[in-house]
Amino acid sequence: MKTDSKLAVFLRRQRDGVRFCALFTLFTVLVFAGLYAAQNVLVVPLNRHFAWMAEQCLRLVGVHTSSSGPVVTLSRFAVEIKNNCNAIYEVGLYAAAVWAYPAARRDRLIGTLLGASLLYVVNVLRILSLLTVGLLQPAWFEVIHLYAWQTLFLLVVATCWLAWVSRLRPVA
Repeated sequence: MKTDSKLAVFLRRQRDGVRFCALFTLFTVLVFAGLYAAQNVLVVPLNRHFAWMAEQCLRLVGVHTSSSGPVVTLSRFAVEIKNNCNAIYEVGLYAAAVWAYPAARRDRLIGTLLGASLLYVVNVLRILSLLTVGLLQPAWFEVIHLYAWQTLFLLVVATCWLAWVSRLRPVA
């Protein structure tokens, strides 16, 4: 009995935090399930888009490159933009955190759009840097891709959300 009452007291005191965690979990599951269901309609075309965008950015600076579907070829190095390389799941995670936080709808919408835009740009820079590493230092590609950028990208997501939260006015 004593443990149950301590837990109840703790949950009452931490109601806002528990609510945020529950909503964040729910929204994350819904977003990821939706993205999985929209694989062919949204995710696959997004992979092709990022390959095309990388090609266009590199051509702007005079680098000869080509893209075909989700594959970007740069001289003697090529990469395929796959489902976890398009930042859609990170955007989904960020959006779930934004919508789980107690804020006005307008603030959530603006925060989601600004954050998604920033994450889009960071992902393009990520792809471009990985192409550069793959071309110049191919032995480092996997390490930079799987460890450095994964960690860095999650830090960008967290920083983006914390920056958004810090600019909000408290909601009563």
